[in-house]
Amino acid sequence: MPVYVYQARNTRGELISGEVTFETEEEIRSYLSARKLIPVEIKTKSALDTDLSKLPIFKSKVKTRDIALFCRQFAIMLESGITIGATLDIVRRQIENPTLKEIVQKVYEDVQKGRSLSEAMGDHPEFPPLLVSMIESGEVSGSLDEVMVQMAGHYEKNLDVQRKVKSALTYPAITVTLILILMVVLIAFVIPNFLSMYASENLELPWVTRALMSITEFTRDNFLIIMTTIISLIAGFFAVRRTPKGKHFFDELVLKLPIASNVNKMVITANFCRTLSTLLKAGTPIIKSMEIVRRVVGNEVAMDVITNSIEEIKQGTGLAISLHESDLFPDMLTSMIRIGEETGALDFTMEKTADFYEAEADLAIQNATTVINPAITIVVGAVVGFVVLAVMLPAFNMLEAML
Repeated sequence: MPVYVYQARNTRGELISGEVTFETEEEIRSYLSARKLIPVEIKTKSALDTDLSKLPIFKSKVKTRDIALFCRQFAIMLESGITIGATLDIVRRQIENPTLKEIVQKVYEDVQKGRSLSEAMGDHPEFPPLLVSMIESGEVSGSLDEVMVQMAGHYEKNLDVQRKVKSALTYPAITVTLILILMVVLIAFVIPNFLSMYASENLELPWVTRALMSITEFTRDNFLIIMTTIISLIAGFFAVRRTPKGKHFFDELVLKLPIASNVNKMVITANFCRTLSTLLKAGTPIIKSMEIVRRVVGNEVAMDVITNSIEEIKQGTGLAISLHESDLFPDMLTSMIRIGEETGALDFTMEKTADFYEAEADLAIQNATTVINPAITIVVGAVVGFVVLAVMLPAFNMLEAML
């Protein structure tokens, strides 16, 4: 059957576009009429009508910021006494991310057909399992507005940690990029002019200048090979990173690197505590809570630790004991879990522990920045100093010979 694309206006006058598969144009008009849509244009779909933004490679990713904003807007609407259907209708118009906007539109249509909000959202992997599970709990308990407020705070705190990590990495990334661009410009345009001048004078060049000449000549003669190798290594890294074994290897590596290790462990621990606290407060059983935590923790090594913990809990072992032998989580965490289990206030204990480790994660990020930034400055200074020394030493020698 042919595929048709259409543009139509709804009862509010809004222009809506889409594509459907029918035998004839009359069937499409009946389809639109049943949905109270007035057709504006209907035509057979061609290659030129393909919306590139809908292709996977061009689709916008749904980020933590989008989820946090969605939860906050949803919570405000519900607290104002607006129904779930009307809330979805309002929120979907305010969403800026086109991918999330399309998803919320589908959720809205499913809810209008009688499905629960958690069921409709569960069909879309862009919504985190934690959010779907918490909404399900809120629907059962009748406290969906409170759940959405809680989830908005949860994702806003996660977003805050992500921003701090990105901020710590911004300066090194920009510095390294600029020094690479500078080196390419120097090697391609500036240094060859100086070196050709020195070669024509038949001077005895210092070893640093000879070393720079060798590097420059090798780079210019093998530029395509070098660039191809770099691009291949980068592409290979991302390809391997997508495989299960590759992801596990790199996730394990970042937990062993001297500076990154402490930051990653603190972030993982804070995320573990905050998520577990959120689920336990909603009345989610410990095993189901741990299964959701495993999916959202974001590190393969941590997932393995949590998987082993779940198996031990199923056999009757306490959570603290199941995590005690792991090198990933700090001893303080298992001690706090043990206290929470003994007092029957594990949700409250995890909430306070999450606050502590989020503060520790902030401190770890600041300490890492304090170490990385001077190190980058020293490396950049050494490279620039080497280039300046190699270029200027022969010039000083020439000046001395002239005097």
